Amino acid sequence: MHGVFKDIMGHERQKALISSILKKERVPHAFLFSGLEGIGKKTFAISIARKLLCQTGEDCGFCRSCMKVKKLTHPDLLVLDHQYLEWATSLHGKKNLKENGEQIKEVSSISIDFIRGNEEKKIKGINEEVIRHPHEGKKRIIIIDNIENLTNDAANAFLKTLEEPPDYNMFFLITSREGDVPVTIKSRCVKVLFNPLPQDLIKGYFMNTLEVEEKRADLISSISQGSIGNGIFWLEDKNLEIRRILGELILGKKKSHVLITLVSEHIAKGNRECSIFIGFLLSLFRDMFMIKKMDNASCVINKDFAEVIENSVYNLEWIEASIKKIKETAVIMKYNINKWLMFENLLYNIMG
Repeated sequence: MHGVFKDIMGHERQKALISSILKKERVPHAFLFSGLEGIGKKTFAISIARKLLCQTGEDCGFCRSCMKVKKLTHPDLLVLDHQYLEWATSLHGKKNLKENGEQIKEVSSISIDFIRGNEEKKIKGINEEVIRHPHEGKKRIIIIDNIENLTNDAANAFLKTLEEPPDYNMFFLITSREGDVPVTIKSRCVKVLFNPLPQDLIKGYFMNTLEVEEKRADLISSISQGSIGNGIFWLEDKNLEIRRILGELILGKKKSHVLITLVSEHIAKGNRECSIFIGFLLSLFRDMFMIKKMDNASCVINKDFAEVIENSVYNLEWIEASIKKIKETAVIMKYNINKWLMFENLLYNIMG
C-alpha cells in the first residue's frame, strides 16, 4: 500500500493517511506538513510528487519523470527551500559572498520576489507558475520548505494564490515552527503532523546505511532527538567537538573566555547551527534535572555526560533559571542578527 513511500523511514500513520487521500476522487490542493526539523517532511513531499508525476502512475523510480523528480529538475515540480533561496539570491554565482569575499547574512526569509517573481533577478515566482498548465504531466507540485519564513508581504501575496488555485496545482507547505505560520495560511491546508523518529530506527539507519560503528551510532541516535537531520549534523567531528567543549563549559569542567568566544562564533554561523546547539543546551539541563531532582538516569539523552552530572552537585534553582534563559534566548534569536553576541551572553549567564 505504501510503495510510494519506499524510501521513507518510519511515519507509518502519515503514510497510511496520505495513501488513502490520494485514492479519493477529490484530493485537497494544499497540505501543511508540521513537525521537528530533519525528520523527513520534505522527502515525504517529494515522494508524493514522484508518485503524482510518474509516467506509470506508480512511482516506478526509473521512468524519465521519476528521474527528473529525483534530481529536482522536473518542470512541473517547484521546490522552494533553503538551497533554492541561496542559489536565487547569490551574486554572480558566488554563494553567500560579497564582492570583497566577506561572508553575508544567511538567506532565510522568503521574500515577495519568490511569490510574484522578479525577472531582473531571474527569480521564478509561484504566482506566475500556478496559472500555467503543467508542462509534462497532469499536475504541478509546489513544495515550500520553512513556510514560516514568508515575509508579511509574501504571505499576503501567496494567500491569494492558495485560496483558489487552478485545480492542476498541489501545494505542500513544510514547517518546524507551526506557531509562526499565519493562521490564514494554515486554515487553507490539510494539516499532517509528523512525530520524531524512534531512537532505534535512527540508530539502525546510521549503522546499516551510513556504516557508523555501534557505539558512535548509539550516542548520535540519542542526541539526535528523533531527527535524522540532527544526526547527520552530529556526524561531523567538528560539531561533536564543539558540543563536548560546550558541555564541559556548562558543567564547570572548563573555564575559558577564549573557548566561549570560539564556540559562540562557530555556533552563530547559521540558523540551523543555532537551533541544534540550543536544543543541546536544553537537553543537557533536562538531563541534570532528571538526575538531580527526579533521581532518574534511565532516560538521559546525553549519555556521555551522565557520569559527570551524577558525580557533581548542581543547584536546582540554577538549572530551572538556565532552562528559562535558554528558551528566552531561542525566541529572541529568531529576530536578532547578532547571534554570536547573543549566544556568548547566554553562555556567561548559564555557566556552572
